[in-house]
Parts: sequence; C-alpha cells; structure tokens
Amino acid sequence: MALTGLINATAASTAAANSATKNTVSKDDFLKLFVTQLQKQDPMNPMDSTAFTAQLAQFSSLEQLTNISDALDTVLRYQGSLQNTLDATLIGKQVGYGATDSSGADITKYGTVTALTFDQGSTTVVLEDGTKIDPSSISEIR
Repeated sequence: MALTGLINATAASTAAANSATKNTVSKDDFLKLFVTQLQKQDPMNPMDSTAFTAQLAQFSSLEQLTNISDALDTVLRYQGSLQNTLDATLIGKQVGYGATDSSGADITKYGTVTALTFDQGSTTVVLEDGTKIDPSSISEIR
C-alpha cells in the first residue's frame, strides 16, 4: 500500500473535522469587535479601566484557548496518521476477530489481511475472503 493513500485518508478526515469548527468566532473577530468598541466609545465617558482590563484578559484567554485548540488539532491529525500506519502493518498477517456463529455463540474467526479501506476517517480491514471488519474487533495477530 502506498504511503500517499494513508496521507490522503488522514487529510480527508482532518479537513472534515476542521470544516465543522469554522462557524465559531475567531480571535481576529474578537479583536476587531474590541477595537471598534474602543473607537466608538464616548470620549466624555470612556470605558472603565476595570472593564478594559477584563476585556484584555478575555482576549488573552481566547488567544491561548485558540492556540491550545490548534495544538490539539495537530496532535489528532498526527494520531490519525500514526493509526493508519499501524493498521497498514496488518497487511499480510493473519488476524483473529470476534464473530458470532449460527447458534449465536461468540467465537473467534481468523483471516489474512489483504487490504485496508479508508472512508471519512474510518478504517476497515479487508480479509482474503472479502470479509470487512473494524480494526477494534481484532483480538489476535499471528
């Protein structure tokens, strides 16, 4: 399997996650609002210094939270890429996975991994007989 496929699958899941967070107020929006408020204040009755300090503290907090959020997004992106790489090491190996037999009893079935599919941040393991399983159902690797 090409490494490009792993990177593309990770990039697609990251893009989907990032598009969901675009509907929030950014630190730039907050700063523009703050500057506009300062420009439009009454010169004869300026903002109280306590309120001004509180708003500066809020802006600082917002900036730090944004930085933390960006760092966590980066960690999640790398974690997804690492997980895809680890899943790729299963190709060619025999795995045991949980299944249910015809009587409803829990059993362990075995199969050799031939491929992985990536769809919207989700990985599916494909076995030699065409069976598709979730990587979390794998209980044994031989």
